[in-house]
Amino acid sequence: MKSMDKQIAFTKNGIRVGDRELPLYSGSIHYWRMERENWEKALKNIKNMGFDIVETYIPWAVHEPMRGDYDFGEQDKKKDVDFFLTLCEKTGLYVIVRPGPHINAEMTLFGYPEWLLRDKEIQARSPQGTTVVYPYVTKQFPIPSYASSRLYEETERYFQRLAPLIRKHCYPRGGIIAIQADNETCNFFRDHPYILDYSRESEALFHRMLQEKYTSVDKLNEAYGTDYSEFSHVRMPVGYEAGQSMEPCFDWIEYKEYQILDALKKMVGIIERMDLPIPVFHNCAYQTYTPVSVCRDEEIRGLDVAGMDAYPDPGDTSMLKERIRYLAGSSRLPFVPEFGSGSWFDRGILLTPEEELFGYLYSIMNGLKAVNFYMLAERDRWTGCPVKNNGEIRQNWYDMFASLTKLLKGQELWKYQRSPKILVLKNYEMGRMKALLAVRNRNLYSSNCFIRGTDIPQELFFPEKLPSCMTEDGTGHYGREEWIEKIMEALDECHLEYDISDSFLPEDRLAGYDWIFASSYEFMEPDVQKKLADYAKGKDRHLCIGPVLPKYDRRHYTCGILHGEWEAGRVMLLESPQELKNQITLPKPEYTCEDSQVELSVHESMEERCHLLFAANVTGQKKDVTVSFEGYRKWTGIWNAKDVEGAGNIYISMEPYEIRIWKIRREERYAG
Repeated sequence: MKSMDKQIAFTKNGIRVGDRELPLYSGSIHYWRMERENWEKALKNIKNMGFDIVETYIPWAVHEPMRGDYDFGEQDKKKDVDFFLTLCEKTGLYVIVRPGPHINAEMTLFGYPEWLLRDKEIQARSPQGTTVVYPYVTKQFPIPSYASSRLYEETERYFQRLAPLIRKHCYPRGGIIAIQADNETCNFFRDHPYILDYSRESEALFHRMLQEKYTSVDKLNEAYGTDYSEFSHVRMPVGYEAGQSMEPCFDWIEYKEYQILDALKKMVGIIERMDLPIPVFHNCAYQTYTPVSVCRDEEIRGLDVAGMDAYPDPGDTSMLKERIRYLAGSSRLPFVPEFGSGSWFDRGILLTPEEELFGYLYSIMNGLKAVNFYMLAERDRWTGCPVKNNGEIRQNWYDMFASLTKLLKGQELWKYQRSPKILVLKNYEMGRMKALLAVRNRNLYSSNCFIRGTDIPQELFFPEKLPSCMTEDGTGHYGREEWIEKIMEALDECHLEYDISDSFLPEDRLAGYDWIFASSYEFMEPDVQKKLADYAKGKDRHLCIGPVLPKYDRRHYTCGILHGEWEAGRVMLLESPQELKNQITLPKPEYTCEDSQVELSVHESMEERCHLLFAANVTGQKKDVTVSFEGYRKWTGIWNAKDVEGAGNIYISMEPYEIRIWKIRREERYAG
C-alpha cells in the first residue's frame, strides 16, 4: 500500500490520524508480562494519566516458541494480543506495535525464538569463523547475521502470520496507528567493525557492495593497489596494520553501514508486503556515528521516521542536549521511541519522579517533538513505573506523568517550534577513520553497553601514533570530536541555539540554516566538500570550518574545493573554537543571561502569535540570574513560573535542576 493511500502519517509535530493532527505522546505496556485480568485496569490508569497512545512489542519468542507452534491466547491467555488490542480500543487508546524481530526488552534472547538462533546458517561469524556470542547477563546467545537470507525468510513467515491480526486492528477499523521496523539495528551494540560479520552470506553481501561501488574490479584494484581478478576474491579485513593501504578497511567500515541499511530495507519490505495502512518507523539505539546515521536511515523508501532512544542518568543534560538536537537537525520528526521511565533490573539506578521530569522537559526544551515512555507499566526486569504490574498506580510517578501530559496537551506545546539558525555538522568520515584504526574490542568486556564492564583506560583502545590527517582531533571515540565539542561549548556560552547533524544531511536541509559550523581535517571527501561549498555560495550564508582546511580526499589525492571557497572569502576558518566570539560576529540571541549554566530556549507558534521561553538551571546549585531582552514584554507563567512583566530584563531565582516555562506575547514582533 502506497504512503499516499494511508490515512495516517507522521508530521513535523506529531502524527496525523484521519483529518486530525495529534501529538505523539505514548507509553509502553507489555501485555504478555501482565496477568490478563489486570490489562483493563492498567490501560484505564494510563488513559487517566492523560495518554491517548500506548506501545507494545509483539515478541516472536512469545508467540512461536516452537517453529510452527503458535500461541496467540489459545493456550496462554496472557498471549491473547487480539483481545489486548480490543481492550485498548475500548479504552480509547491508539496503539503503536513493534513486532521486532529483535526487541531486546530485557528478554533472555532479545525476543528471538531459541529454535531460530540455534540455526547455524543464521548465526553471525567472527573473523575466525566461530559463532559470535552476545554475553547477556541472564543468558548468552548467538547473534544473528543481518546478511542471513534464512533470517528474513523466517521473519517474513512470522510477520505474515501476524498480518491479518494487525490489519484487523489498524486505523480506521481499529486503534493501531504505526509499526516499527526492527529495533536498534546496530549489530547488538557490537559496533566495533572487526567483531562480525564474517559469515558466508555476509561475505557475498560485502562483495555486492564493492561491485556496486566500483562497478569494475580494475577500479577496485586501482584504489587498493591490488591485482584481484574478480570481486569474489576480495578478502574481508580483520583489522588495520600500519603501512598498509587504508582503503580496504575504509570499505569494510562502509560495509558495516551498508549491511545495516540493507537489513532495514529488507525489514521495511517485509512490512510493506503485510499491506498495512500505517506508517513505519525505526529506533536507533544511541549512535550518531558509524555504522548508524539517522539521515541515511530516513533515505530508505518506506521508512517514514528514524528516532533515537534515551536513558539519561540523573541530571544528564549533556547527553540529552546532544542527542535531541541531533534528532532535531537530522530527522523528519525528532522522536525518542524509548525514553526511560523506571529502570531495568541490573542498572543500579532508579530516577525519582522529579529527576525523570527534568529530563523530559529538558528534552522538549531542546527540540523533542514525539516520545514513547519506556515503560509506563511495570513488568519483570523493570521497575519504578507509574503503573504497577497489577494495574494499580504508583502515586508519585503517576502524578508526575499526569502533570506532564496536562502541560504538554493543555498548552499544546507540540505546536511550537524551535527555529535555530545555526547547525553544527559532525564529520562522519572522522568517525570512520577512528573505527578503522580501533585496536581493541571494548564490547567484549560487558554484557551490554549499559552495564559497566572492566575499568580499562580508554588510551589502550587507540593507536599511540595517529596518522597525520588525524592529529587535529585528540578524542578516541568514534562519535566524539574535540573541535565540535568546543564549538558547542562556545555557542552555549553565547546562549545561541543550534541543531546538530552529520555530513549525510541533504543539501535542502542545510539551506534552512544561516550558519553552519562543520568540522574539517586534512582530508574530506569531494562530495562533502562540494555540498558545503554550494551552501557557502548562497545568499546570507555563513560557513565556518575547522580546525584546518582540508587538502585531500581520504586516499590522499589533492582535493581543495573548500580551500578555493576560503580564498574567495566564502568560508571562514576557525582553528580555535575558544576564539569564536572574538573572530566571528555571531547573531544576537533574543534572550540572554550572564550565567551560561542557566540555559534558554525559544519556541514559536505563529498560530498563537506568541512564543514560549524555556529556562533551565542545569546545575545542582541555586541560581539567581537576570534575563535580558529588548523592549517591554509580558510573561505568563505556564510551568513553575509566575507572571511577570518588564522592559529590558527580568530577574529570576531558580532551584537546582529546575525548568521554568513562560508564554510571552509581543504583538509588534508578529505584525504583518
